[in-house]
Amino acid sequence: MWSLHNRNQDVLEGGDNLAQILILFMVFTVSNAYFAVGAKRRRARMRELEQPTTSTVLHNLAAFLIVFQTAVLYFAAGYWKITGKVWQDGVAMYYISRITGFQMSATYTHLMSNAFLTTATSYFTIFIELALPFAILSARSWIRKANTLALEGMHLGIMTCMGLVCFGLLMIGADCTCLRDEDYRSIARRYRSVKDRLVQRSRPLLPARGMTSVAMAADRDGAAGA
Repeated sequence: MWSLHNRNQDVLEGGDNLAQILILFMVFTVSNAYFAVGAKRRRARMRELEQPTTSTVLHNLAAFLIVFQTAVLYFAAGYWKITGKVWQDGVAMYYISRITGFQMSATYTHLMSNAFLTTATSYFTIFIELALPFAILSARSWIRKANTLALEGMHLGIMTCMGLVCFGLLMIGADCTCLRDEDYRSIARRYRSVKDRLVQRSRPLLPARGMTSVAMAADRDGAAGA
């Protein structure tokens, strides 16, 4: 990443500072326990360890620093926005949509021409950025999930409307570290619950279709015999 950025400083679209900091922390984390080759065996070996090791301590410390850096970044961004006049007046998104280098869609420019929509978007951006540190420390899991989902939605909008794809992907990856393990487990349980519910609702339709096919076949056989 360092070599690529030195050759083309526009490739990360402003996300290079955060990427350089987080990658240094990720050197000390176990970042290949999921979504990697051999991840299942690696998790099994980690579960066999009865006592925490030095690598465990380094991983926890690095993960804490990643979350801390992300929270500081968002809080600082929200603070500087709230002290700016264009953000206070709620017209910042309007001016951003008029910058030629950040125009990926004419729809985005058209939507930001609406005074109510651009004001709501500007204030909403400030609110979710300032709220992240408090959401991380909150004992209510739904607050963390809602705030993280709002931030990821904001960056998806930035990727779609402004074309900052690399920056958006970096920030979404940083956002995902702000959720706790139990948050991801609860999301997985909710997904399985919804999936099972949908499967159960669709099951009664399958025998009915099978019986209909059998009945139609019997009618055809009867008609052929007659």
